[in-house]
Amino acid sequence: MSPEGIAGKLQAALDAFAPDACVGALAAVGRDALAGLSTGEAELTRPWAPHRREEFAAGRHCARRALAAVGAESGLSLPDADGLPVWPEGFLGSISHSRGIAGAVAAPAKKFSLLGLDLEKTDRLSEAAMRRVLHPLEAAFAAGDQAKTTILFSLKEAFYKAQFPRWRTAGNFGDLALCVDLGAGAARVAEMDARFAPELEELCFGFRIVGDYVLSLVWLGVP
Repeated sequence: MSPEGIAGKLQAALDAFAPDACVGALAAVGRDALAGLSTGEAELTRPWAPHRREEFAAGRHCARRALAAVGAESGLSLPDADGLPVWPEGFLGSISHSRGIAGAVAAPAKKFSLLGLDLEKTDRLSEAAMRRVLHPLEAAFAAGDQAKTTILFSLKEAFYKAQFPRWRTAGNFGDLALCVDLGAGAARVAEMDARFAPELEELCFGFRIVGDYVLSLVWLGVP
């Protein structure tokens, strides 16, 4: 299937499970998105390798689409000192890309306090990487299965993307254990290192497998 076809299937999957007021956009990575870069973005990325620059541009393209869909009148500013996207006031979001596909989600800050998106290929983790991803509480679920371990990897990446912009708390995969419900395409926190904010235990975790990709979304609504 073409990258455009995969992006379309991932888009449909995200539309089906994302919570209300959270909008996502996915697209194939290519040179077309480079024309949409702002002057500052083009200057920032000029020294980068072509594939990295194209991924950045595609991610920003998806973010602009998502922001427009939730009513934002402006787009992203240049990345901050940690390389994180700076979302317009009153909105939050997350960007991800993997092997030719980019995606982003955005939502009003009055509806959500945390948001994290991750996209991964299910066939890339080596045995050594799989061991690094797992918390002891997850070993029985993963059982050496690459796809199941990738689900955990992706959900944890989305978790870190959701919490880092607020608390800047760095962590390792072993700092978080998740309980995954494959049938529901959902997960919950089973155990979490004390360095993380207690409210993160209330995060919602959703995921879908589309072909050989796993798409994960983590969010926390505003009461």
